[in-house]
Amino acid sequence: MIRFLGLLLLSAGLAHADPVVVARTRAEPILVEAVAYDHRDRLLVSSVHATGIYRVRPDGGLRRWSARASTQGVFGIAVDIARNDLWAASTGSVHGGDPSASPALLRFNLRNGDLRQTIAAPDGAKSFGDVALGPDGSVYVSDSGTGDVLRLRPGATALEKLVSLGALASPQGLAVSPDGRVLVFAGYGSGLHRIDLATGAHVRIETPTGMELRGVDGVARIDGDLLLVQNGVAPPRVLRLALNDDWSSIERLDVLVRDGGMQEPTVGVVHGSDFVFVSRSQWTDFEADGTLKTPTPAPAVISRAPLTLPPSP
Repeated sequence: MIRFLGLLLLSAGLAHADPVVVARTRAEPILVEAVAYDHRDRLLVSSVHATGIYRVRPDGGLRRWSARASTQGVFGIAVDIARNDLWAASTGSVHGGDPSASPALLRFNLRNGDLRQTIAAPDGAKSFGDVALGPDGSVYVSDSGTGDVLRLRPGATALEKLVSLGALASPQGLAVSPDGRVLVFAGYGSGLHRIDLATGAHVRIETPTGMELRGVDGVARIDGDLLLVQNGVAPPRVLRLALNDDWSSIERLDVLVRDGGMQEPTVGVVHGSDFVFVSRSQWTDFEADGTLKTPTPAPAVISRAPLTLPPSP
C-alpha cells in the first residue's frame, strides 16, 4: 500500500509458524496488494502495477478477472458473498495506472467480474487503499493520502467521511466488529484507532506497554479478534489480537508468523482455518518513483498461516 510515513521498528519475539505458499506469480512486475476468494472458492489477487483483479493459474500466470481498463491500480478488495459483490479500491499512481485519475470505489459482480457500480471519490481524495465490509452491507475505505476513513451506506451513491486525520496519519487496513457497531483501523505511524459507527466518536486505542502496533498494513477479522499484517517492523509479523467486547481495549497479542521469509507483506483474508495473505508483494522491487529496480522481479507470493498457535510443548 502507498504510505506517506517512513517507519522502521525492531521487534523481538520468537517465530511461531512458517507460512506455507499457496500461490506464486511469474517473475514479472505485478505488485500484488490484496487477496480474496470468489463464489467458487478460487483465489483472486489485486494488482497495483498490472491494474486489475486476476485469478492466479497453477503455473503462476494471471487470468484477468476484471475487464481491461475498468480500474486503475487496485489495492484493497473485499467479497460480499451474500450480495454477490466484490468491492475494490482503485487508485492511479506512479506504480500503476494514471496518477492524475481520481480514486474510486468499485463494485463488481462476483460471479463474472462485470463492473456494476463506480462510486466517485469526494473532492480532494488521493489514495484509496483498504476496503472492509459491515454486516449491514456498508462498505468502508481508507485514504492513506488524506488520512480519511469513509463509508458507503447500503443503497447510497456517495461516500461519507467518518474521520479526517491528515496525511501523516496514513490509515491502512480496517475491520468492522461482528455487531456492526465499531470500526477499527490501523494508523501506520500511530497504531489502532476506534470509531463508534453510531456516534462517529473517534479515539486511538491505547497500546499496552511492551506491545508494538505501529507499522500495520493489513487488518482482517476472525470472530471478535483482529488479524494484523505488520510490515513496518523488522522482521515483519502476522499478529492475532484479542480485544474486549466493545473493541475499546487490547487484551492479548499472539504472533502467528514472524519473518517466515516475508518481504513487504500486505493484506490477507480468513479462509477456513487459515489466514491467507500476500507474503511477498513486490513493493520492494519498485523505487519510490515507480520505476522497477529490475525488469524481472522475483514472483509475488501468497501464503497461508494457521489462525491459532500450536499448543506449547
